[in-house]
Parts: sequence; C-alpha cells; structure tokens
Amino acid sequence: MTSESDRPFVDAQTLTNTEAHVYEAIATLEYANRPVTEAEIAAVAGVDHNTVREILQGFTECGMLVQTEGQDGPVFELARRDWSAAPDTPSH
Repeated sequence: MTSESDRPFVDAQTLTNTEAHVYEAIATLEYANRPVTEAEIAAVAGVDHNTVREILQGFTECGMLVQTEGQDGPVFELARRDWSAAPDTPSH
C-alpha cells in the first residue's frame, strides 16, 4: 500500500478555479468521514457533471484522489489529507 507521503502534494496554485472548487468540495464533504460520489461533488462545487467527471478522472490518474466502488457506483476520497476539512483523518 502506498503511504500518504508517497502521494502527490496538491499545490492549489496549479489548479484552475473549477478544479479548486471540485477539490475543495471533496475536502469539505469528506468531513462526514466517508468517500463521496460524483453527484455530491458536482452539487457542492456547483459544476456540471461532465466537467466534474473529467476533473475527477484527471485527479485520480495523477494520484490526487483515490477512487473505489461504492454501493451506487464510484466514490472518491483525497489521497492526502494535508489540504482537507478533516486533516487528522487517517488515510485509507
């Protein structure tokens, strides 16, 4: 298993405004201590589903997010907790 320190650091200055909204939505939603769905992320970020899907795919491919299969489809969580509403939440 990859340790959190091996995962990419997220430099907020490299993200577009839309990417930052999506990332912040995930960080906020994870405060509930569970991975979140694309629909939840889109609703909180105020971004259309196609754009969110593209951003989530890019974030997952570069290791910023971890995608797993939930009851109703894919769910997402931050790969690192250093820019998070719940920074003390351990990585999975």
